[in-house]
Amino acid sequence: MGTHSAPPPGIEFALLGDIDFVFAVAPHHPLAAHEGPISDTELLKHRAVAVADSAQRLAPITVNILPGQDVLTVSSTQAKIEAQIRCMGCGYIPEPMARPHVEAGRLVVKQVERTRQPAQMGYAWRSGLGGKQLKRLPMGLALQWWLNQLESPATRRALLERHSGPWGG
Repeated sequence: MGTHSAPPPGIEFALLGDIDFVFAVAPHHPLAAHEGPISDTELLKHRAVAVADSAQRLAPITVNILPGQDVLTVSSTQAKIEAQIRCMGCGYIPEPMARPHVEAGRLVVKQVERTRQPAQMGYAWRSGLGGKQLKRLPMGLALQWWLNQLESPATRRALLERHSGPWGG
């Protein structure tokens, strides 16, 4: 979620924490054999796999796609990982989600010349502002419970680190 603009009226946002991403390709992808850090010029020769931005009320954003680069857009991070394992493209994957695939030999992590800072992840919810006067409405019990859970370090760690998919993890 990182350096986005302020959320629209009626939406609140809080940071969850940082997550590292790795640049990964299938072992049989041409970039897997590349020696040394990969330049932007070299990356432009290869299709990137990207997850479609699902934000409904914010301006869509594009991250880590080079101008002019061929892009395969998929609906989820799990679909992105599967596309990269199947050698349909390359790209950045959250390190905790890539880890089991790297350990199993389904993906190879490569270094790139461009620097990448950890992504700041967050969560958003309707603030309970209603009507034209933007009066604060009472928060529902379920939302209160979720927001309390999201304050827990264990919950934050689980959301940032623990992911599973069809291959486990």
